[in-house]
Amino acid sequence: METQRFKPLIDKLFWIIFIPTSALTVGMVVISVFAPTSLFITIPVALTVFYLLLSPLFSYAELREHSLFIKYGLILKKDIPYDKIRGVEKDRKFYSDSMLSIKNSFEHVNVKYNSFDITTISVVHNDDFIKELKARCPKK
Repeated sequence: METQRFKPLIDKLFWIIFIPTSALTVGMVVISVFAPTSLFITIPVALTVFYLLLSPLFSYAELREHSLFIKYGLILKKDIPYDKIRGVEKDRKFYSDSMLSIKNSFEHVNVKYNSFDITTISVVHNDDFIKELKARCPKK
């Protein structure tokens, strides 16, 4: 089977939050230039905010030969073997059931694996992702 990569789905709400927050963060750094001692606080805060805001743009889910590979932002990643996946369901809500998730949209897919683990993935073509993932998972 060939590898398939699914890009993240990003709703308008993400951009409504992203643009003003970025402007406020840049403004905070510019203002703190006039008080150089405050740069010790504003630069790390600004870098953290930009990391959190830009991470969803670098996320993706990839269906590999033997596992589901998920890249959460710039640093975190997870590899879930298909035989460990016990359920896939489409959901629509504002929050996620898992702390580690690609969640930039109301429409998302919950992937249940191992005994109690769950991750949330929001990709551009959720229906195609579910269909392809179910086809790769062994029948239980």
